[in-house]
Amino acid sequence: MKFNKDIFDSLVPAFKDKGFTYANYSSHNGGLDFFNSNTVGDHRITIDLGTTKKGFVNIYGRISFKEITQTLQEFGELRLGIYEPIVINYDLYQNKENWTRIFKRFGSLPLKTESDIKKFEDEIIEHVEEYIIPFFNKFPDLKSVNDQILSKLTFEEFPNYIPGNCTFKSMIIMKKFNNPRYSEYLSAKEKEYQFYVKQNAAMWQTSYNGFKKLIAFLDK
Repeated sequence: MKFNKDIFDSLVPAFKDKGFTYANYSSHNGGLDFFNSNTVGDHRITIDLGTTKKGFVNIYGRISFKEITQTLQEFGELRLGIYEPIVINYDLYQNKENWTRIFKRFGSLPLKTESDIKKFEDEIIEHVEEYIIPFFNKFPDLKSVNDQILSKLTFEEFPNYIPGNCTFKSMIIMKKFNNPRYSEYLSAKEKEYQFYVKQNAAMWQTSYNGFKKLIAFLDK
């Protein structure tokens, strides 16, 4: 949709000024992606715009750490070339009332005139500065993930911040930093897997086998 592409093109310089030197526009889904990559990982900001009409859908930040994705690839859990977020910006979504207010406002902004679009773009940048950049700064490396999530929160809270296969990602990080909760976490997940296998072995046995294989893989 040309409208989305025009917004993308106009946002590229603003994001480049903030260190997001690579950008990508997906014409099939209206997604605008901006990347800041280094030797440690990849910060990605995605803006979703409507594909059938002018309008805002969502904006979110994600962090991927190369060491974890490489381990997942080596273990056979992740295909090469797949972007895999390790941490997401749950702090923004935790306050549901505030999150709803923010995104309703974005969705209600008119996008008819050039001044409308300029205001929309300015507010996107303000949102990034207020909510997404601080999230990136909070988790600059894997140790910060270990210290601020895996060492402090309850096991039940881990998936709020760590998407996808949270169990495997958490295990890899905790093992790397000799997190004293590692054994406790394995014990808790062991009981959880056994419970679900008893409920539905056809669905859960493969996952449970993978869990045990990862333990052995990390102990090598």
